[in-house]
Amino acid sequence: MDSAYQYNYGGCLRLDCDGMTEEYLLVDDCLTIKEEGQVLWQSPGDWRIDNFVLGDVNNDGTVDLVITLWKTGSFGSVKPFWLTSEDASCKNHLFVYRLKDKEMRQVWCSSDLDSPIVSFKIQDIDKDELFELVVEEGQYRKIAGERYELDPFSRVRTTVWRWDEWGFRLVPKEEDPHY
Repeated sequence: MDSAYQYNYGGCLRLDCDGMTEEYLLVDDCLTIKEEGQVLWQSPGDWRIDNFVLGDVNNDGTVDLVITLWKTGSFGSVKPFWLTSEDASCKNHLFVYRLKDKEMRQVWCSSDLDSPIVSFKIQDIDKDELFELVVEEGQYRKIAGERYELDPFSRVRTTVWRWDEWGFRLVPKEEDPHY
């Protein structure tokens, strides 16, 4: 899906609220963020971005860029001590970024996800003035070697995730108004 997107969040015309409008371009699975024609950030060429949303996903009062992407490997340059080599599978990930001083900075990046994300939104579902991440999850389909894709025929389920200081935690069914 190719799209151009400009976003106005709560009176803030930018992720960094400097009053200049950002332009978000998702073309051929590559996300580019521009300001006044200048490229501020572009996703790496080995990522395949399939969706993004702007919102305060971690409830710290700052707008974040939340993206879903497909990439090889699970940990990047920082691996848990028990791993001796990088994971070679290509799977789905969720990354959270923030724009500060004209530079995109990682806030949080997932390892490969157990279930790939079909779609997601940031919403206050329980009216407590804190945002949750509402996710539609599918299933993987192996296509070749260690490469996976979203199985278009798999059953989709909705889950709700809440930021919990270090990362996201699944909201139990009894607390989730979607059940």
